[in-house]
Amino acid sequence: MADKAGMEYLMGLIDEAERLISSDPLGEDGGVFAYRFRDEPGKAASSDIHRFASSCHACDGYLSRTVFPRPILRKKPRVMFIMPKPDGNMLLEGGRIAAFRKWWHDSLLLQEGEWALTSIIKCPVQSFDPSFADSCRGYLREEMAETEPSFLIILGLDAARYMLRTDAPMADLMKKVFHINHIPSFVTPSLEEYAADPSLRIPIWENFLFIRDFLSSGKDTL
Repeated sequence: MADKAGMEYLMGLIDEAERLISSDPLGEDGGVFAYRFRDEPGKAASSDIHRFASSCHACDGYLSRTVFPRPILRKKPRVMFIMPKPDGNMLLEGGRIAAFRKWWHDSLLLQEGEWALTSIIKCPVQSFDPSFADSCRGYLREEMAETEPSFLIILGLDAARYMLRTDAPMADLMKKVFHINHIPSFVTPSLEEYAADPSLRIPIWENFLFIRDFLSSGKDTL
């Protein structure tokens, strides 16, 4: 317990230094910050949402955090994809981001600039934990409000059950339209779930067609 208290105290000091540096009216280079975005070494968070999320200590998830995974956000994307948690120290590690881009380009015909990608839990954690998600939910809500996506696609059963507050199986969630904060939303298995169960190939493709038909209909609401 003493070690955890000491860690929280140390992190608090580091975070306070980061806030002082990032709000420096002279805009001087502050050197090393508490947490880095993997794809932008040497830079502080690009917005207040990410700056404060990267310094959050609301749950124990921060104890394993050395790099803060950066979401891929754009203003008014056609689709925002929501993962349950980061894939290691990045939202998607290694070549998995390329596979992700190809998956959605080929299935939903989305082009670069038309989609965004974020996660419910912001820190790298071993497994999805609803209590961690509760601590991060406010940041996700702010991301949605700031980016204003036309549609949401929830990736994976853990994320879907959490966002929709349901215990339903994946089969009951596909090929349906839900509304989250008044945004039309869809559910589909994640890349990991597909890799673990190739029998999902046909149901996933049928779900893709359902989503693609809705997106191409031009309807932003039902």
